[in-house]
Amino acid sequence: MKNKMSRLLVLAFLIIGTTTVSIAQMKPAKMLPPNTKREVSIKASANVVWKLIASLEKVEEYVPALVKSSLADGNGLDAVREMVMADGKPRLEEVQIYDPANKTIAFKPFDEYLPTEYLSVYYRIIAQGPNKCKVSMSGYFKAKDGESEGKIIKQLGSEFSKTLKGLKTYLEK
Repeated sequence: MKNKMSRLLVLAFLIIGTTTVSIAQMKPAKMLPPNTKREVSIKASANVVWKLIASLEKVEEYVPALVKSSLADGNGLDAVREMVMADGKPRLEEVQIYDPANKTIAFKPFDEYLPTEYLSVYYRIIAQGPNKCKVSMSGYFKAKDGESEGKIIKQLGSEFSKTLKGLKTYLEK
């Protein structure tokens, strides 16, 4: 009995020691910085802004300078939004992250309206009081070989600025 108890104690110490060493060696995950980012402060609650952005079919209401019309198939994760842009070109995008608790949503375009291997656009809404929040838009992408990252940043930055200006104007009127 004493021998079994000793073995169990040794086994317990080995498990605890190994687990502690493994955990101590793990590095926390880091999010890569976006290729481009824009932010704006809006005099509206984070919940009001989230509700508007999460209503995928309402994008043309707050950014008519970019989007002529939009339809949504589904809500939340994996929903698809079909838009007709102000220039008449269609654009399809899928919701790839939908996190109401952290007021984060990310879209991935289906079409290649930009010369990228991949592209994700993130909206993050951070409360800064009961009737004020910060909204950021971040773009993560990899330019196709031979394509100018600077041109892609310029176009995304322009779209982000128009979208954020539209949100601010729409919600603060």
